Amino acid sequence: MKTRLCLVDVTLWCFVLYLTWHVPFIEMRVDDLEQPALKYREQPPASTEKPEPPKQELKHGKCFHMPRSRCPPEGVKCTRVDPVSVFCCDVDSFRLKEALAIVMTQNTTNLHVLNANIEELDVSQAVFRRLSSMAFTDGNIGKIVGQFPKHSPIACLNISNNNLTSAKLQPPIQRPYAYLFNLTMLDASANNLTEFPLSLVHSNRKISVDFSGNNYLPCKHFQKAMETNNSSLVTFVNYERTFCALDLRFNWFKDVQIVQIDHLRVQKELNASCRNIKPANINCTCVPERLELLGDEVTNLVAVDCSQRHLKEMPTDLPPNTVKLNVSYNNITSLQPVSDDPSYEHLRQLIVDYNDIVNIVELEGTKFIDNFMYFSISHNKLKTIHTYVLSNKFDMTGIYTTFSIGGNYIHCDCNTEKVLKPWLLENFKNIPDYKSLECEGGGAVAELLEADVCHSPRDWTDYIYYVIGLEVLVLVLLVAKVSYDYWVFKSAGYLPWPANKMPRLPCDWLCE
Repeated sequence: MKTRLCLVDVTLWCFVLYLTWHVPFIEMRVDDLEQPALKYREQPPASTEKPEPPKQELKHGKCFHMPRSRCPPEGVKCTRVDPVSVFCCDVDSFRLKEALAIVMTQNTTNLHVLNANIEELDVSQAVFRRLSSMAFTDGNIGKIVGQFPKHSPIACLNISNNNLTSAKLQPPIQRPYAYLFNLTMLDASANNLTEFPLSLVHSNRKISVDFSGNNYLPCKHFQKAMETNNSSLVTFVNYERTFCALDLRFNWFKDVQIVQIDHLRVQKELNASCRNIKPANINCTCVPERLELLGDEVTNLVAVDCSQRHLKEMPTDLPPNTVKLNVSYNNITSLQPVSDDPSYEHLRQLIVDYNDIVNIVELEGTKFIDNFMYFSISHNKLKTIHTYVLSNKFDMTGIYTTFSIGGNYIHCDCNTEKVLKPWLLENFKNIPDYKSLECEGGGAVAELLEADVCHSPRDWTDYIYYVIGLEVLVLVLLVAKVSYDYWVFKSAGYLPWPANKMPRLPCDWLCE
């Protein structure tokens, strides 16, 4: 019995010595999938303090990146490049998960996965939690799901050349990048994106983005990113090689032109030219209206808003290539500058509603009349519409030209009913509010009646038809009387009255 106890004691002491010797060299893992038992341990209270991300210096603003020549040997999918960096090559979802469980430690902050064929990349995995540089390049990712954890330390994210589309990059329901508060570099180049991820650049920190190779990102999305208050904090990497899709529309024609994004940086210059508009200090608003391809050059077209500025005359010295001007709700009385000022040369849309303009004669023969697509002069003080100013305009441009004149009370006379009313009815497709053009005395111009407005003093010519009718009647009666007398004379041998009272004439022998 004592011998057995001694053997047990010796065995226990040997086991204790073994543990004492080997435990310090056991490496602890942090992956939740590798240690599922951690889920059942008692968790300490969650800290409300924002954890400090590891300070990983990124060289030249690029994520940790390794060439294919440094891929692990055959049979090994991931390898540790240095104490904080892991490099994987040619993996699928299962092999990547398996390999990362082996090589990733709590000290790993850099990860580059080359040529990953993954249907769903779940960025919420715990294995990515401590990364400051994360790169998945030159592969094929079906879509990105999940969400980066709160206060993620990721400072550089590289998802270039993965055949990603906008739907795959940023699903409409999920928000994978909501908590990337430390992100300073995003490389999404060489994909097939069609939407600019504005949520990644609308922040109060400096961020560099690379969207080169995504030629079908709409130019208007780049404009929004550049027009924000923090646009100076956004830097476009590979700026000269970044292009966008320019949506060209003119009337029924639609096309897409690929242009370099440098054409979009015009707002600063536009603001400067906007301040030069006269009268001075009226604080008009100038914004890019659209881009237009003229020959081989892309021109930035401008929209100017000078409404509600208490103007008494049309503004002058508009920014170059102004195509739209809104001067509604002012006290303007004349449109003469449209004819005289060269800055109106490219104007296509003019809105002068709620002013004091009395006619449009000053626009006769101007380039604006020849080229305008929208002209609204409703609720002014027009007394007549000089249709000859717009002669043949609607015949040449068809339904793509709009002329708005509602809310005006003009002087109506017979000429209005004879000329203006038919003109309105003929061009009703181009004048959508033609029924709102009214006479000073009430009633719509389109409903004028000739009897109500066409009145003139009568003279003898007004009775000419009656005179002619009477002469015809007398002639008919005369012919009938002569015929009757002739018949009586032949049948009875005498002439009825008054023929028998008439003296004989030298020519009577012709009838005997």
